[in-house]
Amino acid sequence: MNYLAVFLGADGGITRNATTEEVMNLQLGEFESLELAIQNACEVLECTHAKNGVLLKGENSGGFLICDTHEFAEL
Repeated sequence: MNYLAVFLGADGGITRNATTEEVMNLQLGEFESLELAIQNACEVLECTHAKNGVLLKGENSGGFLICDTHEFAEL
């Protein structure tokens, strides 16, 4: 399954491009499970896993939501 990291703002909301209004994301690649995608994202993005695929960059710094391509299509 292909996974992405969706950018989250400091308030926890999904970050969108100011011009196109598209959800800002980063392709993580193919992984066998969500858990493996989260582990890889934590290392690459230098974040900590909070809960349910939400990664935190730091205190009031926002973070990322890890999701697969099917979940991303719903955003």
